Amino acid sequence: MPPRPGDSIELDVTGLAYGGQGVARLEDFVVFVRGGVPGDRVLARVTKRKQSHAEARALEILTPSPRRVAPRCRHSRECGGCEWQTLAYEAQLEFKQQQVVDSLQRIAHLTDYELQPIRGMDDPWRYRNKMEFSFGADADGRLVLGLHKRGSWREVVDVVDCLLASERMNRARLAVAAACRDLGLAPYSRERDGGGLLRHLVVREGRAGGDLLLNLFVAARFPEEAELARRVVAESGCTSFALTVNESRADAAVGDGPHMLEGPPYLRERLAGVDLRVPAAAFLQTNSVMCEILYATALGFAAPDPSRPSVDLYCGIGSLSLPLARASREVHAIEIQEEAIDAARVNAELNVMDNAWFYAADVRPLLRFPPHPVLDAARADDGDRPAVVVVDPPRAGLARKALQRAAALGADRFVYVSCNPTTLAGNAAELVGLGYRLAVVAPVDMFPHTHHIETVALFERS
Repeated sequence: MPPRPGDSIELDVTGLAYGGQGVARLEDFVVFVRGGVPGDRVLARVTKRKQSHAEARALEILTPSPRRVAPRCRHSRECGGCEWQTLAYEAQLEFKQQQVVDSLQRIAHLTDYELQPIRGMDDPWRYRNKMEFSFGADADGRLVLGLHKRGSWREVVDVVDCLLASERMNRARLAVAAACRDLGLAPYSRERDGGGLLRHLVVREGRAGGDLLLNLFVAARFPEEAELARRVVAESGCTSFALTVNESRADAAVGDGPHMLEGPPYLRERLAGVDLRVPAAAFLQTNSVMCEILYATALGFAAPDPSRPSVDLYCGIGSLSLPLARASREVHAIEIQEEAIDAARVNAELNVMDNAWFYAADVRPLLRFPPHPVLDAARADDGDRPAVVVVDPPRAGLARKALQRAAALGADRFVYVSCNPTTLAGNAAELVGLGYRLAVVAPVDMFPHTHHIETVALFERS
């Protein structure tokens, strides 16, 4: 009989599922084990059972895996930030690469391609250039500013030193927490009656420019904000301090802003030989070191032609469009967020590049209705047909119509930058049906000690 919720059972963990949980089996019944790594024998308690599988939590490691290591962070047992600290880094890389291979085979039935070895970090710590912290209160009612407890959106762990953030970012977080306590500011209450002020703190660091931007998310504007900004700047040395007002009940760092109290509304960064101004709320890859490798891989696969145009879909602030433009006749880049397109145009001017054209629009309808420079290029003679289309979509991947219209541009190469192996696999199967073949796959570890994996895939037109 399959186990029932509440049962305690002994399990041998044999693999890892996408999402980070260990995989064990009771005969043919699959059990996903949180807290287990491959090679462990664990005593686990079943927390949920479905028709095809069960979920369990490891209570005790009866026989540790040879790949199990002692976590470096003192908060690893309670914090939900990086769940793979107990797995040796070399093993993390191995399992991440296997997850990409498994997804492509299971979902897209693709095996005939070149698999490049996964790119990992020499030092997989303190790599994040952006951290989102949450406010809460401890058992004594004292304000804390840290990360959510594993499996909970209500409890906040008072992190002393997050090892994914730089020491400078951690000092800034502690400075904000101390100043808020001194001024008597209260955390926002997520209970039905609401109340409180402080919601989130987003810390962003420009590793190349040396900038440090703090964005404080609050429920409303408040009288002490100027004094708070003064104290935090003096203590942390941050270059910018902003407020964003989130009046909704959504537990997310969103809202009206940023309202700048100190410094410019951006930070400076340099990637792939391009200088960037990154607005406070703009997307940028959160690992600057590995982003250089990611972009170098994507640009190498793209092989832009100086005599032909290139296309960059979901271009953000132009961080990949502009390096692509340097080796192309021109680049047509599309992004739905107008603020990101405004920043991309600023970045083009900053780098004195006049051959990158940015469009604020949804990819799918924009590629549907002529006349349009991107479509016109696809319908013109072969010299004006795009040499390459580069896409870096959200986790959900490309919708079917968007993918069809992107493929209809007729580019020789299609470079797909993915943060989700399963959606990459689904889109890969569709691209094969649209006349492309999967040629090369290169996993890049942007997120050590977590289950997330970035992948660059090259498709060539059949």
